[in-house]
Amino acid sequence: MNCHDIEPLLLAERDGVLTPAQHAALAAHVATCPACRQLRAVTGEAVTFLKTDAANVTVPDADKEWRTLRARLRGETAKPARKRPLAPVILRNGNRPRNLFWFGAPLAAAAAITIAFFVTRPGASPAPTETTATTIAYVDKDSGWLVVWAAQSATKTKG
Repeated sequence: MNCHDIEPLLLAERDGVLTPAQHAALAAHVATCPACRQLRAVTGEAVTFLKTDAANVTVPDADKEWRTLRARLRGETAKPARKRPLAPVILRNGNRPRNLFWFGAPLAAAAAITIAFFVTRPGASPAPTETTATTIAYVDKDSGWLVVWAAQSATKTKG
């Protein structure tokens, strides 16, 4: 393998996704190539630095930063954060919050009851009746009409 083929393997080695054959080829090439050996060391140092640097970065609270930005644009001071309810809230005319849970829960219950009443359960089908009919069919030679007679025969009664 040449250095061009080894570069992707050097990067994949840090992730631990190399097959044993790829790992053996990488080790054999790095043992004979000083440039790839140096690239492997530099890549390892860079990854280690980035991991430690990323662990030390503090991420600001997005909600707080957004409120601060809006207040600065309006020329006001930022208001402290209010505790948010767990369920969604809509506002009425008087700007009093109304919880959507109390609207959605009865609606869901009504839907469940409606489904329970209108969904039929597969039950035992009615027993087939034992009616038999005798049919006779023929074609009239003179007119060409199909003539069909059906007569219901007597059914057996129990008892």
